[in-house]
Amino acid sequence: MLTSSLRSSVACIFLLVHTLFASLDVSINPRGSYGHLVEHGTSNSLEKRGYFNFNNVPLGGDRTILLAAFQDLRDLVNTVVANPNPGVLQNYFDPNDAGDVANVFQTVQQMIGIGGVPNPPHPGFGPTDLANIQIRRSNEGCGPLVLAYSQGVATLSAANTRLITICDFGWNVLFKRLRRDIECSDIGPKVNYKMQFLGGIMLHEILHFNNVGNIAWNLVLGPDQVIDDQPGNFPCFNKAYGPYEATSLRQRDPNAAKINNENYVWYALQTYWLVQCPGSAKNNGDFKYASSNDIPKSCKQIAKGYMKNLWCWLL
Repeated sequence: MLTSSLRSSVACIFLLVHTLFASLDVSINPRGSYGHLVEHGTSNSLEKRGYFNFNNVPLGGDRTILLAAFQDLRDLVNTVVANPNPGVLQNYFDPNDAGDVANVFQTVQQMIGIGGVPNPPHPGFGPTDLANIQIRRSNEGCGPLVLAYSQGVATLSAANTRLITICDFGWNVLFKRLRRDIECSDIGPKVNYKMQFLGGIMLHEILHFNNVGNIAWNLVLGPDQVIDDQPGNFPCFNKAYGPYEATSLRQRDPNAAKINNENYVWYALQTYWLVQCPGSAKNNGDFKYASSNDIPKSCKQIAKGYMKNLWCWLL
């Protein structure tokens, strides 16, 4: 049996192979037809504040997909705000933090809605709406295995420095990029990466902007108080990424769980899919919780043949 350290090292090596496939734009799923989407209402200044700044994304395929993913983000957040789930929440957060968690999602909902956040508590702090954040698909600045990253997250950062980049790995590694291409039969009875889509990655990145917590909790947060990626045991990164690491962090350190991006993302995804696919939740009305990092399954969808068999044999 592999030790946890060796297992993590093997996982890291294999993920690097996985990155090679992703960087070659090898899809792990049929992408289907995304149709033609329009940035509805962006000629209206109030509505425009609820959209990412797409100025650096040329018209065409990437922009169309990012727009569709943005609508998925709105659907995800709106569903969670309308359907708070205490049973799910207690696995990602201390129940005593339920009010603060709800305030975070309501803040994001305002940021992605018409007009942005009304009467923000800290004048001059940003962002208060998505028009303050540029988004792009690019591999510039992306390291190996990086899904996406954010820049200019400090509250007083200049507006033109606030940027979310979706890396090539994040663009290609997902089971499906858009929510509408995921069927209830795809995700199965267990919390897993098939539940994730680009809208969920966007949520993770928005949470990096420090002003989300400032607005949600009406505080001026210090560097160690803002929502960010907390330490964990996810291979290669030593961060609390993914559903297993999020629930483990909640058990290990509830205070850290409250400020870990992925605890919000996976609480949101699990709550969302319970609303969308209640028939798939066969664990007394809930999904089974992840018992390990499910990297091997996601890798095996891309890697074929010898490497896949070697991975299965090692684990």
